[in-house]
Amino acid sequence: MFLCSALALAGKISPTGSDVLLGPSAVTASPSPPDVYLPANFKMSNAQLAFFLREAQIAGQTAGGGGGGGGPSAGHPLQRSESFVVFQTKDLPAINISFGPFARDQALSKELLQPASPLDIPGRLTVNWKVRAFIVQARVFSNNPVVQVFFYIAGRDWDDFKAQDRLPCVRLHAFRDVREIKTSCRMKGNLAQCLAQLELPPSWFNANVAPLGRRKGSADGLLDGLTGETLQAELYYTLHGPGVDGECSEGSGHRSAGGAFRGEPLSQHPLLRIGSISLYQAGQEQLLVDKQLDKNMFLRLPEKPLKPGETLKISLYLMPNSTVEQFTLRVKAKKGVNLLETKSKNTQWKVDWEVQSGAKHSITTVDVNKNRAVLGNVEVMQLDFEMENFTSLSVTRRINWNIDYKSQNPAPDSEKVVTELTVVQRDIQAIIPLAMDTEIINTAILTGRTVAIPVKMVSIEMNGAVTDVSAFVQCKSANEDIVKVSMNCDYVFVNGKETRGSMSARVIFSYEHLSAPLELTVWVPKLPLQVELSDRNLSFIKGWRVPILPDRRDSDADDEDEERRVSRGCTLQYQRALVKVLTQFHTTSTEGTDQVITMLGPDWQVDVTDLVQDSLKVGDPRIAELVDRTVLVGLELGSTSLKVESPLAVDAVLGESAFSVTDDKVSITEMRVHGVAGLTLSLQPSPGNSHTMVAKATGVQTLTTPNSSYIHRPSHNSLINVSANGCYWTRNSGFRCTREIKSHLRFSKLVSMFYGYSPWLKGFPVHLEDASTAQFGTRRTDLSLHIFSFSGVFSNSRNN
Repeated sequence: MFLCSALALAGKISPTGSDVLLGPSAVTASPSPPDVYLPANFKMSNAQLAFFLREAQIAGQTAGGGGGGGGPSAGHPLQRSESFVVFQTKDLPAINISFGPFARDQALSKELLQPASPLDIPGRLTVNWKVRAFIVQARVFSNNPVVQVFFYIAGRDWDDFKAQDRLPCVRLHAFRDVREIKTSCRMKGNLAQCLAQLELPPSWFNANVAPLGRRKGSADGLLDGLTGETLQAELYYTLHGPGVDGECSEGSGHRSAGGAFRGEPLSQHPLLRIGSISLYQAGQEQLLVDKQLDKNMFLRLPEKPLKPGETLKISLYLMPNSTVEQFTLRVKAKKGVNLLETKSKNTQWKVDWEVQSGAKHSITTVDVNKNRAVLGNVEVMQLDFEMENFTSLSVTRRINWNIDYKSQNPAPDSEKVVTELTVVQRDIQAIIPLAMDTEIINTAILTGRTVAIPVKMVSIEMNGAVTDVSAFVQCKSANEDIVKVSMNCDYVFVNGKETRGSMSARVIFSYEHLSAPLELTVWVPKLPLQVELSDRNLSFIKGWRVPILPDRRDSDADDEDEERRVSRGCTLQYQRALVKVLTQFHTTSTEGTDQVITMLGPDWQVDVTDLVQDSLKVGDPRIAELVDRTVLVGLELGSTSLKVESPLAVDAVLGESAFSVTDDKVSITEMRVHGVAGLTLSLQPSPGNSHTMVAKATGVQTLTTPNSSYIHRPSHNSLINVSANGCYWTRNSGFRCTREIKSHLRFSKLVSMFYGYSPWLKGFPVHLEDASTAQFGTRRTDLSLHIFSFSGVFSNSRNN
C-alpha cells in the first residue's frame, strides 16, 4: 500500500456547512484507506543548532507519518505533530509551517525554551548558560587558611557585551561538620567570571589532623605508614541577584536544620555542590615528593615551586635493608643554584664535602661513610641549596645526581638522575582552561564543516589576582580521534575525521611549570546512518501516464528551450518515495570504556536529512533520481541504493538503503480529500521529557471573513475536504473524477487547471466534474478554492 497526500485543486464552488467535514458522513465506506495526516512542511529558524526528532520505537515504520516524534495525530487527518530540540541559540527560535498557500510562524516563548533559573536575565536568552566552578587548591593549610574557588559561565557568547552589567552574584558556602561560613563575588567581564576567596577559622584545623599529611611516594611504597587521616570541608554555591547598589551581599542569618537561610527560601537559592577540600596544620605545608636514585638511595624534596632567594632543603634517604656502608655522591648544579651546606642527619654517618665552581656549573663531591650498622629507613644527610634572582617570570633549574660505591657490591650505577626545580616570580596557585561551551556535537562528520569552541586560559595567584595567560600556553589533545586543538591553543574543534566521542575528552594545557586539563563532552553520530524510504519498491501506477521529455543532458544549450517543448510520447508514472535520514548522537562514559550514552536517551532519533541532503546520491542514476533533494523518482527498471556519501573521504559511505524500480503495476483503488481553510500552530513541552518540545499543526476547516457578513470572500483561498471514488487518469484531461463526490458537497464546473503539492503527485493536473452547486448556510457565493490532502490507496495489479 502506498500513501500519497496533499494534492491542490482550484475551482468555483458554492460553500456549504464545513462542520460536517469531520463528521461520520465525511468518511468513505469500506474499504478504508490508511490514516491520512496533514502533510504540512515544518522548518525551524533563528536556532544555531536544533533538530527535529522521531521516537525510536517507530523507527521501523515507513515515512509518510508525522516525521517527528509525534507523527500524524491518530484518527485526525488534519493534524501533524513534530517533536524537536534546541541545543544552541542566541535568539528565540521560531517554528515555521507551510501548506499550499498557507503559512504560519510562531516563536518559542522564553518560558518554554528555558526553565526558571537564577541565571535568568530579563530580556536576555540564557538557555545555554551554565555555571562552572573550579577549586584552585584542594589542600588548605592553617598558616594560609584561604579557600579560592573560580567561577565562570559556560555556554555564553563571549562577544555579547550587553548583559555584563546584569550578571548574577555567586555565594560560596563552606561546611565543616555543622559549621558554615560564606562569601560572595560578582560575575563580570566578557568571560562572566569571578574568584571567591574565603578565610577559614583556626578551629577548623584542630581535631585529628595528620602530623605529616599526604605525600607522593614511589611505586615501592617508600612512604607507607607516613600518611594519616585529614579533615575535610565541603564546598557549595548559590546564585542570587546583586543588590540595588550592584554589589553582592555576604548573606545573613544562620542555616537552619532544613538547610535554608532565614528569610531566604531554599527553592530560591538551591545549594549546588562544588567538591571537598583537605585541611592541614602549618607543619604540613610542604607536600614532599620522592625521587629514587637507585636501589639503595632516594631523595625527598618539596613539590611546590620555589621563589628567588628561597632556600631549598633536599634530604637523602637510605632504603630499608640496604647494606651500603660508604659511597660518594656527586652533585652537578647549573649556575644560579648554589649549594649552601651539606650536613649529616644521623650521627652514625660521617659526611665530608667540597665544591668546585665553574663558569656554567658547580660540582659538589660528598664522601659518606657509616660508623656502625644502621637498620631501617633512615635519613642520611640534608643538602641546602639557594636559588639566585632572575628577571624572567619563571626558570627551570636542573641538578644532576650520581652515586659511586667505590667498587663495592652492588656494582656502581652508571646512569645519572636529574631533578628539575622550578623557580617563579609570582605565586601562581593554578591555571584554569575555560571553554565557551563544554559540549561539542560533532556534525562535522555529516557536513564536513568544522565545529569549533573558543578557549581561554587564566592563572590564579595566592593574592587573588586573575590573569589571562592565553597567549603564553602550550596545549595538546589527549586523543585526536575525539577532539583536536588549534596550534595557538585558542580553540578546540572537530573536523569530521574523528572516530568516537567521550564524556571526558581531554585537552592538556601547560603554562610555565603548571598544567591543567580541559574536559569536554563530545557527541558523535551513530554510524551507519539510517536512510529511510517511504517505499523501497517503486512500481508503475496503472492508467497514470506522463509525457516523456527529452533528456536535457544530451541537448545543446541553443536547442534546450525548443526541445523542452517537444514531447516524445507518454509512459506510465512511477511511484515516488520520500527520503529521511535519521541517527542518534552518542558518546562513551569515559575513555577506554564501551559504555555508550545516547543524547536525549535511547528513545529518540535525530532527523539529520537537512544536514546530509547535499551528500545523498543514487548509486545508479539511470535507475532513479532525486527531486527536490529528498524525493526519489524511478526512471527505469533495476535495483540500486540511495547512499549518504562522506563529505570528507572518497568512496566512504555513511549510510545507505537499497531499493528497486519494478515493472509491477499498482492501481489507485480509493482516494480521500480533506479540505483546509487555514492553519494553526501550537507549541508545548513534550510529556515526560524536559529537553524536547512538540509543534502541532492543525488544518482549520471553518471559512472566515474579516467582517463576518459572509462566510468567505471570493478573493480568499481556502481548502475543502471531500471523499472521491471512481477517479481515473486520462492523457488529455489528467486525473478525472466523474462520480458524485458527496451528497452534502458538490462541485461546480471547472475554471482552471489544478496542481498538486504532494511529492508523489507533484505537477500533475487533477480535474473534478459532473457536480452541482450546493448551499452553505443562508448565503451562496462562488469562490476560488484550493483543495488539499488527497490520500490514495494503491493495490498491486498485473493487468495492463
